[in-house]
Amino acid sequence: MTITTLKLDGLHCGNCVKSVEKALKGLPSVADVKIDLATQMAEIDSQESVQTLIETIENIGFDAELAN
Repeated sequence: MTITTLKLDGLHCGNCVKSVEKALKGLPSVADVKIDLATQMAEIDSQESVQTLIETIENIGFDAELAN
């Protein structure tokens, strides 16, 4: 697996975090998701492409981009 770090935007509460975690964990090759609400950063352990991860997050109403 590969760790991908994404910068998120639009997370306001724990329910937002849970929504993103649920959407990402619904992908077939996502092993783990860690999201820090304070920094709006997500670490995803997955074989999914970065584009797939970003599209999954954007499809539920949040913004995401690859962290620098």
